[in-house]
Amino acid sequence: MFDVEGIRAATNQALNEEPGAALQYGATEGYQPLREQLAAFMHSKGALDVAPEQLIVTTGSQQALDLLGKTMISPGDRVIVEGPTFLATIQCFRLYGAQLISAPVDGNGVDTDQLEQLIAEHQPKMVYLIPTFGNPSGALLSLARRKRILELAVKYQTLIVEDDPYGDLYFGDAPPPSMLALSAQVPGSRDLLAHCGSLSKVLSPGLRVGWMIAPPALLANATMCKQFSDAHTSTFAQATAAQYLKAGRMPATLTHVRQVYAERAGAMGNALRRELGDAIEFVQPQGGLFVWARLTGANGKISSGAEFAKRAIEKGVAFVPGVPFYAADPDTSTLRLSFATADVARIEEGVARLAQAL
Repeated sequence: MFDVEGIRAATNQALNEEPGAALQYGATEGYQPLREQLAAFMHSKGALDVAPEQLIVTTGSQQALDLLGKTMISPGDRVIVEGPTFLATIQCFRLYGAQLISAPVDGNGVDTDQLEQLIAEHQPKMVYLIPTFGNPSGALLSLARRKRILELAVKYQTLIVEDDPYGDLYFGDAPPPSMLALSAQVPGSRDLLAHCGSLSKVLSPGLRVGWMIAPPALLANATMCKQFSDAHTSTFAQATAAQYLKAGRMPATLTHVRQVYAERAGAMGNALRRELGDAIEFVQPQGGLFVWARLTGANGKISSGAEFAKRAIEKGVAFVPGVPFYAADPDTSTLRLSFATADVARIEEGVARLAQAL
């Protein structure tokens, strides 16, 4: 699925046009041509007022989370996350001493009524969300809830972190605009919003190119911390990514990966319904990379995700049990399946083996 020819051409172009800049040390904030291309990329997705100076390039979006932890969290600070949420976020924020508060999620994303109660009660340092095809839940936050969250940010003067590595991987209709794009409709919310993006899921994880858009003071502190951490993201990788975006190949690449992932997601959903039946329940994903499922225990079948994982490994299949994705009160019957790297035949074989492990 990698656009090898496009990346090769971008690499050659980077070396032909500006070899010195591509191979030398660079600015901690990021390679300026890439910052300009990323701003244009965000414009294409509705965030029309993003300027290159409002973003820094990070070594994958995961570094952005680490920088948020370094700049925002002191031991004992409360941070609200979704339950479930990205495992590395839980680990990262806890490393900096955060007390994590879990907000419940349904098929339309985080429950905003309960989120407001938690914000009012705990007065968190920030709220971390993956609104679009969350990892692991796959949930898609509705448009109404996105606007409500921005309103809550202003009402309670609480920073919202929007992590968006999967938003371009939709299978049918495009998802609602990002909260970053919607912030223009909610006065004051832009000053309380950090947005993290990545090329890992749409172009190449090996390039390790992500970015963070944030209020000026937060961005300045994050840049200072990044300078201590790695000086800057690889200028060679940044120059390659800049040339790739400049060449205009991204729309075709996105069309291709959406088609492939949609086929694989459909195959996994069909196979799970066919092979496991009422022993499992899940919402068919509309995008992203994951199926988030729950074992029902129907007809005496297994209901523990951890035990099911052990049995599945004996059948030659691996998945991640759901418990580690919860900051608190885990649902032990949950599990995350990924359809990203297996073709349809292997997905069908894998699910058939899962059925044998029930």
